[in-house]
Amino acid sequence: MLSPGFSGIDASHSVRLSQRALPRRVRQLLEGVLKFGSDELERGLKLTLDETEQQLFKLADQARSGDIQASCFEALREIKRGRADVVPRFLIALEGALATLKDPPEASPLAGNDKGLAFTELSLVADIELEQNMLLGEIASRAEVRHSLPLFLLGQRFGVIAGRPAFEAERLPVGPRALCAFLRTAVATLDLNNEYRLLIYRQFERQVMGLIGSLYEALNSYLARERVLPNLSFAPNRKPAAARAPAETAKPNEAKPGETKPPEARPTEARGPAGPRPPGVPGAPMPARQGPGAAQPAAPAQAFNPETVPYRDPEEPGLGAGFGPSAGAAPSGPRPYTAWPGTASPEPLDAGAAAAEAGANDGRMFDMLRELLAGRRALLGKLGGAQAKPPPNAHVASRDDVQAVLALLQAREPAPVLVDGKPAPRSLSHLKQDLLAQLRQVTPPGMSPTLGAEESDTLELMSLLYEHILRDIKQTSPAASLLTKLQVPMLRVALSDKGFFTRRQHPARQMLNVVAETGTSWLLDADEADRALLDKINLVVDRATHDYMGDSAVFESLVGDLQQQMQTLARKAEVAERRHVEAARGKEKLELARIRAEQAVSERLDGKRVPRFLATLLQQAWTDVLALSLLRGGEESPLYRQQLDIAEQLIQIGGGQSAPPAVLAQLREDIERALIKVGYHDGDAAAITARLLASEDEPEPQGEGNTRTELAMKLKSRVRLGQSGDGSEPAPVAPAATAAPLSAAERAQFDRIRHLPFGTWFEFPNPEGGTLRRRMSWFSTVTGNALFVNHRGQRAAEHSLEWLAREMEAGRVKVVMAEEGTVIDRAWQSIMGVLRNFAQRSPAGATP
Repeated sequence: MLSPGFSGIDASHSVRLSQRALPRRVRQLLEGVLKFGSDELERGLKLTLDETEQQLFKLADQARSGDIQASCFEALREIKRGRADVVPRFLIALEGALATLKDPPEASPLAGNDKGLAFTELSLVADIELEQNMLLGEIASRAEVRHSLPLFLLGQRFGVIAGRPAFEAERLPVGPRALCAFLRTAVATLDLNNEYRLLIYRQFERQVMGLIGSLYEALNSYLARERVLPNLSFAPNRKPAAARAPAETAKPNEAKPGETKPPEARPTEARGPAGPRPPGVPGAPMPARQGPGAAQPAAPAQAFNPETVPYRDPEEPGLGAGFGPSAGAAPSGPRPYTAWPGTASPEPLDAGAAAAEAGANDGRMFDMLRELLAGRRALLGKLGGAQAKPPPNAHVASRDDVQAVLALLQAREPAPVLVDGKPAPRSLSHLKQDLLAQLRQVTPPGMSPTLGAEESDTLELMSLLYEHILRDIKQTSPAASLLTKLQVPMLRVALSDKGFFTRRQHPARQMLNVVAETGTSWLLDADEADRALLDKINLVVDRATHDYMGDSAVFESLVGDLQQQMQTLARKAEVAERRHVEAARGKEKLELARIRAEQAVSERLDGKRVPRFLATLLQQAWTDVLALSLLRGGEESPLYRQQLDIAEQLIQIGGGQSAPPAVLAQLREDIERALIKVGYHDGDAAAITARLLASEDEPEPQGEGNTRTELAMKLKSRVRLGQSGDGSEPAPVAPAATAAPLSAAERAQFDRIRHLPFGTWFEFPNPEGGTLRRRMSWFSTVTGNALFVNHRGQRAAEHSLEWLAREMEAGRVKVVMAEEGTVIDRAWQSIMGVLRNFAQRSPAGATP
């Protein structure tokens, strides 16, 4: 049974828009909203189910027991069986919510009052339902905080359509809370246990909620075009912070603890009553209503509290690299990086109400960076003997002039750079020279243009960032030219928004990171680059340089396009990786079966005197026959038992016992059939069987190549079952006896490796310089070997866990952690380390 907060939606009894007696104008608007939402949400739901199936397949591969693997496959079959009904049920529920917009039912799941589910309260529901409610509530709360402004504007416009007060985010029929309710209804018919339902919900957050902002923006644009509050906008009312008075001297008109004071209306807003505050934006003013159905004063929505988000282990099903502990959560320790290149979004460093103070935090962080830069300059000046000083006729260019010149340079094709007559990469230093050259045109005569202190520091930080990014990229690679094209728009963003350096989820920073990650993984070599991916990135970068006019929001949709392309490549890599993992697991099973077969043959040959030809057959060909039967049916299978009996009969016949002709005929037939199954040709199988069952005094044929000696040589030289064509032996099951035992520190590294999730990235030294990243796809607890693939999912190496432990302890191999997983994060950590090192050694007074 569904809990109250998510009950009331039944797709089979949902009201359709065509069944409602709505005004023509209202019906047209709601049908337009439904069309916009249906197209986007249908794509997102299909991706959700696709990714869930991929995760289930991966979980089955990594399962440590047969029961878990069977459960995963059963869930996979159930989703494939019922997925055709999920999207229609979801869209029918959405249409029903829109159809009842003017008079929603009392028990509406969209209600945010005390009748709905309060995620901080306990209700008399089963533990499973409570866990699902909590997860869906967290997903909805995160989306409401992330998209508070467009949801607020939609609430105002839906209030006009319905002729009711403005809708809070939790009551919007297209809001995150409603979409979570529709999802739960849509998957209710799937016969899945709680774990796999939660897996679907988490994939829904990644595939739908992660990109839902573009849908909300599109809906707002559509309603504005349809003249529903076309001039509605949100302008924050920034007031200087006033000192708080003591509680005992509070004025009568001040709100008491536990009460909510209505927002004060600005003079221009006095024409109509105030609507609800945008969630998560304390002190935000209310825009004036432009139509009927003005909203009544309402208390602000409860801010999302990051402390309530539980930390999830990285091995949890469906948890991607971009879904980790929030800033306020209590993490259980650093997490390894498991995402494919270019697919992970950086985790936010602030969440919930802390986002309201982002501007002040950005300023403080940027000031700290400038202080570190000052310490670096002071030390370099001291070591160099002199510090650069501006010329006496210097004219500091205004920020508007700098942005105007950069806009002009952005519209031009960058001029090639020649060093000693040869093409050279274009750096930020060259850009600075071009900038100053253009500024001369707006500088008073006789004056030399120069940049202000803040602009110079910003340019220096961007130079350091680009320098670290380009260390792992060839100058002749396509990625280098793509990053060069982004220099001007990225510098313009950094000059106008200090959050570029301080916020990991800044849209422009994410754009730069995706292009850099793609370059370091997929576009290292122009000859081997994926042409479709290269064309896509070229298109996106050209759009960025053409469309950016001061609004960083343009990068959000571009990053989404790029990440979709990268997700497609990641899925291809996962398919290739899965094949290699399946091959490695099959190889391990075959090796274990061969070892068990060899043991069974050795036990039966122990102490027996048999002809050499028979011993060779049993230790070579017949061991492969037994191993194949073990793989197919196990030790209790009738076929395996029968073949063991055949081995015992051959040993008895080889020891001198006689057998009736009927028994020999049956043995001949069974042996020939078994040898053919493990790869012997019909003629060779018949010749081996004939020689095997021939009596000792029977003369051997001459000149046919079928003597016992010649056949024994064929048996020994033949490629064994599961062995590669070059005759290489499989990896040993146990480490060599001559290997030195692991030290205590190496043993700790060994234990750490065994507890890492499959998919963890490692860094290995590159013989050509630098490092190589390889993904640990799987390791065997039996053989002690780990399989590594590259970014394309192709097999790159296989190492023993003991070797890895020794190399990690020696510092030559390292695990890539989540906080250093992206290119920008690594570059920024390196820059901060260098700057802090300079600051510690800077002269007195250079830094605070």
